Amino acid sequence: MAELYPLPFNEQFVFFYNIVAATLWFCCFARFLILLPLVGRRFLPGGIADFFHVVALLPLIGSIVVKFALKRAWKRSYLWSLLNGIKMAWLCYGVIFPHPRIARHTSYSILISAWCVQYIIHYSYFAFKVKTKRSPLFLLWLEYNNFYFTYPFALAAEMILLFLSLGFVEEDLVYDYAIRVVFLSYIPVAYFAWSHLQKRKQVKYTDVIKKRNAALARNAQQGGAESSTTATSVELRDLQTN
Repeated sequence: MAELYPLPFNEQFVFFYNIVAATLWFCCFARFLILLPLVGRRFLPGGIADFFHVVALLPLIGSIVVKFALKRAWKRSYLWSLLNGIKMAWLCYGVIFPHPRIARHTSYSILISAWCVQYIIHYSYFAFKVKTKRSPLFLLWLEYNNFYFTYPFALAAEMILLFLSLGFVEEDLVYDYAIRVVFLSYIPVAYFAWSHLQKRKQVKYTDVIKKRNAALARNAQQGGAESSTTATSVELRDLQTN
């Protein structure tokens, strides 16, 4: 495959970053699945919190790495990934880390599960995309449909942890009001985020599959020998533009 798709240095760097990130998220999830039945949710943070919080910085680092390594123009999708990375870092080190007792709640386990599943899929998909300019169909489907499962669980877990943290912050402090504002903003922000994810799925998955199937059907009717090549070209072109 390397001979078919030789990569310049900056794309090699992004490819290996995606591989490392996917591996770290997988290791974090595997550690969670091993520890949870052994120690229970109340003692889970002692065995995974430090590792999980470091791994949770990868989306923030990744958004910066991809932006400068691939020299992409500013887009709304980049701003989305950057703000999401900042939110994850703040939740881990600004909310959970200063108040470790809230990590004993079930919502912390749900948060770990949702984030791990989401980013294992995400980084695996982009590793394939950077290296081969395409991805397996099942991975393409997972990348743009996993939010139906992961986003609601992550949203609920984040809101619960924010609410629990209010019990450990002194009232009338600026930070107390900041957490309250963020907590109250979750629902309206979630509405726009859900709309963004739906539109993203429509553009990057549904429309791509429709074009691919149309190309297959058109070439099947023509009976030409170029059917598979044409269909692949449609998929490659649409994935590259996204």
